Amino acid sequence: MDKISKAITIFTFGSLFPLFFVRLQDFQSSLFWLYSISMVLFLLFMYSLTSTYKPLPDLGYRPYVSVVIPAKNEEGVIQKTIHAVLDSDYPQDKLNMIVVDDGSTDKTGEKIKEIKSDRLIFIKHDKNYGKRAAFASGCSISKSDIVICIDSDSFVDKNAIKLLVQPFIDRQIVAVCGHGKAYNKDKNLLTILQHYWYQEMFRLIKGMEAKLGCVTCCSGILAAYRRNLILPVIEEWLNEKFFGRQILIGDDRQLTNLISRGGVKRFIAKSQADDRTLTMRALSTHEVKVTYQSNAITYTMVPDNIKQFIKQQLRWKRAWVHGTILGIKFMWKKPFPIPLYYYGYQFLTYFSPIAIFTWMIIRPINGDWRGPLVFILSVLYIGFLHGLNIWRFNRTSTECIFYRMLFVFMSIFLSIFILPYAWGTVWKGGWVTRSDTNVKSPKSSKFLGNNLNFKPNKSVA
Repeated sequence: MDKISKAITIFTFGSLFPLFFVRLQDFQSSLFWLYSISMVLFLLFMYSLTSTYKPLPDLGYRPYVSVVIPAKNEEGVIQKTIHAVLDSDYPQDKLNMIVVDDGSTDKTGEKIKEIKSDRLIFIKHDKNYGKRAAFASGCSISKSDIVICIDSDSFVDKNAIKLLVQPFIDRQIVAVCGHGKAYNKDKNLLTILQHYWYQEMFRLIKGMEAKLGCVTCCSGILAAYRRNLILPVIEEWLNEKFFGRQILIGDDRQLTNLISRGGVKRFIAKSQADDRTLTMRALSTHEVKVTYQSNAITYTMVPDNIKQFIKQQLRWKRAWVHGTILGIKFMWKKPFPIPLYYYGYQFLTYFSPIAIFTWMIIRPINGDWRGPLVFILSVLYIGFLHGLNIWRFNRTSTECIFYRMLFVFMSIFLSIFILPYAWGTVWKGGWVTRSDTNVKSPKSSKFLGNNLNFKPNKSVA
């Protein structure tokens, strides 16, 4: 650890302890008191673990890999996504791609067919079934050791794939999450705010979770799974229910070809929490780990206007509920301190809107303006610490400190308004962030034929 890192470590922990004692005096209510001290304890816990995290370097491990790219209406970027994978620094004879056009209404399918490569397999869904079905289609025909999911608007770094698969040397690893950055970072203020927020959520949060071996969400922008272990999980994932209701709806008996084990009788349309619930189901199996590689980098298109951003956040917040309900069933079985972290983090997440609403709305109504001021200053300071440590770990521009602090006001908005609405409409869903329409339930559908004969650049309807 160099002198700068040591200084930042001392400063971070040295300033959090005084904040802990300030928070002890925030509220007389025992619940708010518990929330206040739990938040500071969580920060201390997070920084303690994430500061010791290091990704695995290239160890020379080169398993057979299938890259699955689910796509819907991505004619403008799909070729760039595919070429980024084909140009990866990975043995050509050990990497193939399965691109699934999930009922696009634009020229996405035509753009995929234009790419001539014997490593590319093209699947065409006759209708829009959803990302969950698209990824399952790719997995069903893959023969590789590792299956990698990449979103259709994400572009992997040249070394990303080979670095992403290194943790699979450990047989306990069932899934690995890569590191995301905003491709369109410099388009406007909203995109640059999201870029630095991503750096926190990946490097700080997932770095901490990686030390525990329990990364709770492998982002679809770049995630890898051990195929032989994930296929049974995908079967459960496709049959998932939410409060007793089938998430994926619509009949199609031909779906028995989707995966290698068992059949799927009920299927598709309003799927959500795809990345999170798949990760959680993978993590729920016996004595497995899910980790994160901060050196496996992919660049993704983030929402560049408020409407798109709010739609994305609604989907993500609803997904959190689905993932939480699944996780609370088994996380208590994991080795300590994973249960303490997981259930404590859920408490902080679900109680935050109440606490922030009390600080920012109720207190001013009651004539107390000191409380909101102290709260905003405290949150701004935490944003400063996050930005400082993001710069410490990534060593990019110091502008990340300013923009991470500025994102605090966006976080307050999300907590007061978007979170409660998302949780109150948790049954709603959609396929992609930029789409203005939700996926419809097909009355009947032809998904995959009984006799599959997949060939490069040949569509399967």
